[in-house]
Amino acid sequence: MLFCQCFLGVVASAYAETSGAAGDLTEGQKHAIVDYCDEIHENLRKVQVKDRQTRVYLGQIYETILGKFLKPLNHRLVDNSMPGFGLDENQSRFAEAQKKFRDDYVAYQQDLAEAISINCRENPEGFYERLASARVGRSAVNADVKSLRKLVAEQITIVTNLRRSL
Repeated sequence: MLFCQCFLGVVASAYAETSGAAGDLTEGQKHAIVDYCDEIHENLRKVQVKDRQTRVYLGQIYETILGKFLKPLNHRLVDNSMPGFGLDENQSRFAEAQKKFRDDYVAYQQDLAEAISINCRENPEGFYERLASARVGRSAVNADVKSLRKLVAEQITIVTNLRRSL
């Protein structure tokens, strides 16, 4: 655990100092990456596995929300001549956000896999550059999850208002 904190500190300080530009890594930062290359790769593989598990879990939840809640409710409203209430717009936004989540996750995982495949002893700059790119991708996935949560909260509000109006 101590190593992990040390590694994250080295990478975080390198990222903060260079704003993601790998060519500006200090010699000390390059040496830290080279010295801890095996441990870094091991930790990144663990992150990759955990992120994959989380993605599967969230993906299943989003599919369930869309397929078993949003779409059926909208169909029932249309069948009963009660379209509107903003549910169809929310369903469309949710489907778009879900697709963006999937696409961003794939791009993030590709960057992470490429970072893991780089020999950081021989190419610390290239490794760090790919790792910085993966970090940006992971932030995009995080933003997508927040967006989907917001859409679910909006859906709950819309359904609550719908119940009150009936």
